Amino acid sequence: MQFREALRSEIDHSDTSQTPFSKHWMAVKDRFVAMQSDYDYIESAEFRRVCQEQGVARPVSQDVLLQFLHDLGVVINFRNLQYFDTQILNPLWLTNGVYRIINSKHVADNGGLLRKADFDAVINDPRYRGNDTSEQHYIYPKNKLHYIVRVMQEFELCFMLNEYSYVVPQLLPANAPEFQPAGAMLRFVIHFPELLPGSVFPRLMVKLHSYIRDDERWRTGMVLHKPNVFDALARVRWDKEDQKLLIDVCGNERRRFLSFIRETVKEIVADFANLTFEERVPVPDCNDYQEYDYLVEAEKAGETDVFIKRLKKRIPISTLLDGVEEPAMRDETQQLPVKAFVSYSHRDLEHLKALQSALAPLRRLQKLQLWDDRSIDAGDAWRKEIFQQLAETDIVLCLVSADFVNSDFCYQQEFAAALAAHRLGEKTIVPILLRETDWQDLPLAEIQGTPGTWISSAANTDAAWTAVSKSLRPALEAAKNRRRVKRERELR
Repeated sequence: MQFREALRSEIDHSDTSQTPFSKHWMAVKDRFVAMQSDYDYIESAEFRRVCQEQGVARPVSQDVLLQFLHDLGVVINFRNLQYFDTQILNPLWLTNGVYRIINSKHVADNGGLLRKADFDAVINDPRYRGNDTSEQHYIYPKNKLHYIVRVMQEFELCFMLNEYSYVVPQLLPANAPEFQPAGAMLRFVIHFPELLPGSVFPRLMVKLHSYIRDDERWRTGMVLHKPNVFDALARVRWDKEDQKLLIDVCGNERRRFLSFIRETVKEIVADFANLTFEERVPVPDCNDYQEYDYLVEAEKAGETDVFIKRLKKRIPISTLLDGVEEPAMRDETQQLPVKAFVSYSHRDLEHLKALQSALAPLRRLQKLQLWDDRSIDAGDAWRKEIFQQLAETDIVLCLVSADFVNSDFCYQQEFAAALAAHRLGEKTIVPILLRETDWQDLPLAEIQGTPGTWISSAANTDAAWTAVSKSLRPALEAAKNRRRVKRERELR
């Protein structure tokens, strides 16, 4: 009863519930509710046909209504999967397909690998067609199988290994490979005293999958190594019984790599309501740990050292904390978020996703916040929202391609507004050379772009995106300096 009332209260105060529905919109909603008993999903043509039939004729109104129906749970439409042309009317059809993969003996026997060639055999497993099953019979056409896997990827239940196969972390082998550290080892523990949800570690693996060394991954652990990003090696393990994540890192940049992993864990934990955790710092010369938050607060309060019972002596707090992370990571001014606005052509959506992945270290270590127009909610005045975000941003990243240059809105409006602020020193524009185009005579070409070659034609696109990330560090520092000066002026 208490949960029901809390849920009702949240619904009553949600933005969607406050939005007035015209009688035509309500008619569309009622029509799809009625269709749910007969259809598991529909495609865009059917959605727009129903809208036309019920008097919602304008495409922009149809698009806004679709997002509202998604928020209401009537028609599920994933923005990032729009090219699959699938809107879900029956969520059980989708979740059942996902669970068929997660529970697949075939995938488990294959070491957690789900090959594209096996989509049909796994999702349409003959076992689910027998008369002895109590499960509702669902039909999965071949042209919808990849969609189900991509939904799993969106919810961080799997990741793409290559163009032919995906990895399902929950179905990986249980045995861990032998781990050989190289040099001094930094150990760190994240403890969940009340509950460590079973989805946390698989999601962590999905988020960090591009850092996994070779095939060194197993059901409860992984070895991470990406030397062109971090000169360090890490092993991350999931201790189910003690409800801990154990992190061991070695290498010249072990502190930065550890901070990156910690921030990734926090990103996942933030999705859970009231999920508590404790970070524990190793004490040198003994098998003991100190609570990280306590040490940070003690340092802020002016304490310089802490008594370690096992060592029977006091040691400097800075020795413990600096062993885990660089002092700048604890500096509140340095950790002020830097906002970056991404201006891009929608034809370059896949490149936008690659950019977000490449900038993960900057987002987590230097608090870079990326914004693009996919963040606009249904019903928002999109033009006003875009220019408001552009006004508040510190850095403007332009994904340069022929489509970007050809876009009246991207180039002539977004870029023009940003260029004026860039010339005044109020913002920093960074052209990212995406797909080759003739841009040398444009004002955009006057600004130093990155990387040194067009990404789409680079011999190693991973290295090209890494170069983009590294080249943005000076722009981030410049933005932080501007913010610091502005903040000091406001405090005077």
